[in-house]
This record gives sequence, C-alpha cells and structure tokens, in this order.
Amino acid sequence: MKEILELHLVGLYANKFLDALENAFRINSADLIQVYHKEAARHVSRGRYNEAISLCQKAIKLDHADVEAHYQLAIAHIGKSADEKAIDSLQKVLKLDPECSGAHFRLGVLLEKTGSLDGAITSYKKAIKLEPERADFLYAQGVALDKKGEHGKAIESLNKAIELAPNVDKYHYRLGLIYDGQGQHDEAVEAFKKAVEAEEAEV
Repeated sequence: MKEILELHLVGLYANKFLDALENAFRINSADLIQVYHKEAARHVSRGRYNEAISLCQKAIKLDHADVEAHYQLAIAHIGKSADEKAIDSLQKVLKLDPECSGAHFRLGVLLEKTGSLDGAITSYKKAIKLEPERADFLYAQGVALDKKGEHGKAIESLNKAIELAPNVDKYHYRLGLIYDGQGQHDEAVEAFKKAVEAEEAEV
C-alpha cells in the first residue's frame, strides 16, 4: 500500500510540474514535446498508462505528425489491453513513418491476437524486411504461419530465427511441435532436445 501511495504522489507531483512548465514558461513547443515523450515513457515503464496517454495526447495536440507520441500512445493502449485503440495508433505511426519496424511488428502481434492471421503475417513480413536480423520477428512470423497451416514456411521462418538466436528454448520447442504435427518425429525429437539444452544453458 505504501509503494502504491508513493507512486501516486510521484505521479501527482510530476503532473503539477508539467502544468507549471506549460503555464509559467513559454518554452519552445518542440522542447515541451520532448518533455512529454520522456514523461510518457516513464509512466509506461511504471504501468501508469492513463497518465502516459494524457501526455501523448498533449504532444499530439501540439504536433499531429508526432510519430513518437503516436507510438508511445499505442504502447500505453497495449498496456491497458485496448487493442483496437492500439491498432489505430500504430496505423497512424505507419502512415507517418512506413519504415518503423517496431510498429509493423506490434501491429502484427495485435492483428494475430484479434484473429487476423493474414494481416499479422503481412505486418511481420514488413518488419522483417526492415530488420532481417531480428530473430523475434522471424519467430512471430513462424508461429502465425503455423497457425494458418503453412507449416513448411513456418519451419523455414523458425529455422532462420534459430540461426540468429540458437539459445532461445521456445524457438526450438515450437519448431519441434510443428515437426511432430507433420509426422517428422526424428526432427521433432532433435528440436525438443535442443530446447532442453537451451533452457538448461540459461540456468
């Protein structure tokens, strides 16, 4: 309870500081936007999503094309499980900056969550095109392809993820599940063994 109260008080003082900054000083709007970005990120990291949303909205009011504010707004909405609002914010990010790989990836995660596998796979592909060395992007794509029934492509994507990050146990485990489902039992056993080895290596 004490920690919750302390966090609440910190939030109140931070908001009062920002109000004072807005009202008492006529600082450059670009500088004020940077303050909003920093404070919004701090609130998100502490799970105070409503405060972060308020700050992002203030930044966007000053600059409708503020990519960072739209992106942080999406993260805050994700934190609140407001998926549709998060999707809307990510789409705005990508309209402003089509090369934001993180936005493509997060959009893919949300689309997959809402059952739109085709949309999710398209988003993952765009993210991978921008950052081909991201094993987590390839893993997510592999999982979505597997769910869609495109097992061969899923195996290919997961193997690429494993090449980039061979010590992540869940990559091997998911690959083993796909192999097993396809009747490739020897390959499945080998993948499961590597999953166990990777897990033990982390301990």
